[in-house]
Amino acid sequence: MTPTIFHPFRIGLAVAVLVALMAGGCGKEEPAPAPVVKKAVPKEDAKAAEAAQSAAAAGVKTPPVALYNPAGKRDPFLPFLKMEKREIRADLAALPPLMRYDLGELRFVGVIWGADVTRALLEDSEGKGYTVTIGTKIGRGGGVVTRITDGELFVREEFRDYAGTMVKRESSLKLQTGGGK
Repeated sequence: MTPTIFHPFRIGLAVAVLVALMAGGCGKEEPAPAPVVKKAVPKEDAKAAEAAQSAAAAGVKTPPVALYNPAGKRDPFLPFLKMEKREIRADLAALPPLMRYDLGELRFVGVIWGADVTRALLEDSEGKGYTVTIGTKIGRGGGVVTRITDGELFVREEFRDYAGTMVKRESSLKLQTGGGK
């Protein structure tokens, strides 16, 4: 008996049988018959009664059909927060010069100490100089100068945040020393 001679033969035979079985399973299947479409009854009650009769005849329980009624509910595809559209001012020329710039575009370059009023010297991005006192409106956000010290100018802005509530923010401009920007 020589089992080593038949060993490659057995492996080849097993592979041939597997290939034949796999090739036989790849045959074309017959297409499923087209479903029979019945004409729809215009009343929903007739559909429900027909479905109940067919379910009772078959002895199968049909799950209840869930219907969605969107009346009185918000549209889920609309944004949750409603953003107000800001009107872009076309009449920037009608505004005072200091209200045409954001606070970040203005530089605090000096203080004038007077006997009765303290004034601050501001410079815009174009190099023009302006003097302001306490109560002067400044910046696009409608800020008001609240305090002038020897090193800072304080501005209070009131605006609406994303939720629509009024927020007061205190900003400051530091005194620019030297000739650099």
